[in-house]
Amino acid sequence: MTDGTTIPGEQTPLRARRQVRAGWGIVAVWLAATVTAALSSGSSIPAVAEAVSGATLAVFVVFHALTQYRPGGVAGYFGIALAVAFGFEACSVATGFPFGSYVHHLEGPRLLGVPFVVVLGWVLLAWLAWMLARVIVGDQSNRGVQVGLTPAVATLVLGGYDLVIDPIAAHARGLYSYGEPSGALGVPLTNYFGWVLTGWVLFQTFALVERRWRRAPAGSARSTLSMPAVIWFGLALQVNLEMLRVGDATATIQGGRSVAVADIYETCSATAWFTMVLVAVVAVARLCQGGSQPAA
Repeated sequence: MTDGTTIPGEQTPLRARRQVRAGWGIVAVWLAATVTAALSSGSSIPAVAEAVSGATLAVFVVFHALTQYRPGGVAGYFGIALAVAFGFEACSVATGFPFGSYVHHLEGPRLLGVPFVVVLGWVLLAWLAWMLARVIVGDQSNRGVQVGLTPAVATLVLGGYDLVIDPIAAHARGLYSYGEPSGALGVPLTNYFGWVLTGWVLFQTFALVERRWRRAPAGSARSTLSMPAVIWFGLALQVNLEMLRVGDATATIQGGRSVAVADIYETCSATAWFTMVLVAVVAVARLCQGGSQPAA
């Protein structure tokens, strides 16, 4: 017999319902903190809300990962994601490959020029993308197709987030700067290449080993699998809400060109509708179809 603090491989209906309530409770706290941070300005509220949002997302990913994989699989995912994300980030800071030349401006602990929070962001966002891809791809009868297709879909899902957030993070928030900015919003194509390569290596590596650790689907699987889609939609909503309070600030991108921050947000918000929101809608639609849930 186990106590209520662990998530066993085979769950009773009561425990499954409790798990679902706990998961949705975490999602609700994250969404409330994210919306508060997006709409607040001029006080300490945004900083506190952002801290709560980040911490809650980390808690959610650990919790959600334990509903899908046994502890060995969760440790495997975190180990692979941390190693791949840090390795490529450190390589790019040192050599310019694969993201291009750039410098992080975030405060806090770092190693080889890579802030810890950046690597953590990769781990958390990649988990959401992985689960969305599992839902979208579903249970393929051909195991080889599933192992190859799920990482490819997850890579594009994660890249869609980067397409939305990088112009904002680099030029509106000043979290990092590119050595050779280019493109309409100052984000070089090499940066997107780096995201695709890093994401694919991460997901493909995990896809080759993860199946041995999967848990048997519980009666609550559909509700639990829909949680990442809600958070993905919430991340897109965050960008759209932040656009409401940017005012008339400007940002300087390549060649000293001045661009209104509102224009950056407007472009990224529209992009989010057709990338992140689309992915969330497709995932929910797949879950509403009979037999579309990923198999154990």
